[in-house]
Amino acid sequence: MKQTIRLLAATLLLWGNAPSVHALGILKTDKLSMDLFGRGQMIGVIENVPDPYRDHNRLYLFMKQARLGVKGAYEDYRYETQLAFGGEDANGSNTDLSLLDFVADIPIRAIGNDTWFKIGQFRVPYSREGLADRGYLDWADRSVSNLGSFQSRDYGMALMATKGVWTGTIGTFSSGGRDVPQRYLPERLGVPYMATRFGYNDGFDDDIYHVVTNRLDAKRTVKAVMFNAIYMQDTKIGHSTALQSRTIDKNLLIDTGFNPYINQGGTIPGTAGNVGLGTIAGSGSMARGNMYWLGGDAAIRHPLGGDRSVGGELEANWGGYQNRYGVLHLANFRAQGDYQVKSWGFGVRYGLLSMDKRSGFLSSSATGTGTAAGAAVKQVVNNDMGIPIHEVAPSITWHFRGHNIKVVSDLPIYLNCPLWYDRVGNIAAATGPAQPVGVYAFPDSTSTTQNSLLATPGNFTARRTVVEARMMFQFQF
Repeated sequence: MKQTIRLLAATLLLWGNAPSVHALGILKTDKLSMDLFGRGQMIGVIENVPDPYRDHNRLYLFMKQARLGVKGAYEDYRYETQLAFGGEDANGSNTDLSLLDFVADIPIRAIGNDTWFKIGQFRVPYSREGLADRGYLDWADRSVSNLGSFQSRDYGMALMATKGVWTGTIGTFSSGGRDVPQRYLPERLGVPYMATRFGYNDGFDDDIYHVVTNRLDAKRTVKAVMFNAIYMQDTKIGHSTALQSRTIDKNLLIDTGFNPYINQGGTIPGTAGNVGLGTIAGSGSMARGNMYWLGGDAAIRHPLGGDRSVGGELEANWGGYQNRYGVLHLANFRAQGDYQVKSWGFGVRYGLLSMDKRSGFLSSSATGTGTAAGAAVKQVVNNDMGIPIHEVAPSITWHFRGHNIKVVSDLPIYLNCPLWYDRVGNIAAATGPAQPVGVYAFPDSTSTTQNSLLATPGNFTARRTVVEARMMFQFQF
């Protein structure tokens, strides 16, 4: 125990007196190298939400991230492991800690000197903002547009190759997301979850899977232009499907709160005794569907001399989902720019999220009869989600020691932001009148979803402007 304490104390002492670094070397031999890295983020948020039942102004404080990982090489292959200890990142099926990355990169010299076979659990190669490490953002979080197309991590395998400034990857994944427990259930196989990303990179990114949005040490103009795509036909697994086995990191296109078709199954619309969209899967089996994404992004950083630089990014994505019950589409766009002068960064970001007008959900309660006697009709709740949501977010960042120690302040303003009004409350009539709980804002993380709110008669939704002021302290090594 004493040796462990001495080792930790020495590590912290070395880190505190070292220049800005991205990892701590803890072991290096002729065959093996091992680097330790980690990150902690504390965030405070002041939020203004039009709320007729509770305070308009709210104050929150969270431990946003607590990460620890190891990376390095053994002989000629590379490895990386990263764990999340923060509650906000914990998988719903594993609340103690979550495995983020556990991947090996094996060189394939027969194809090329910079060709790698990746296997394990790692980031799905799609979207610059989705791939970006949040430790290198000069905003407290990703934009509202990222909610639409975020793919996060999954387990599978991929081939990545680079030739000069040209690079590309193609991989196949489980589509069930990260940290899926072993369950051997009956299957009806579809087309695997296939993802590809390719384009031009002259030094902006470390590689396709390691994207740094703000390279403070740029000595020359660096650029990257990438295109990416995803396609899959869902696989039936027991009563559910591969996509529906996700317990975390669902983008809005496959979230049951906004996709009214993805968890339908068991009946065919229009058959005798069953009308509308059929039954929500329970004892039945969900209908499988197809999911697809297309997108592109570009980034540039140009040094101005004297510890000054300017940078900018553009990104656009379009995706769709379809099964026998219906079709949905989703589009998003992001543009951002920043000016860096010595230890200070000044930026502004615009995000657009445009969802299908059919987005919403079906409640599990029957609300009448259909054309056949006694046929239950499922309640369709229209949340006007087809109205585009806009975000404008200026930011100021003080880099005390690069990205290793910094303070980020930003002011996201959400225009046409959906709000869900919990007017009925949750007190049973037998114990007294229901007390309003208040208003939930669309961009915020919460365990309360629009499904559970709007399925209760009396609750409702509206569009308003929501303003947040966020300040985040970060340390990482």
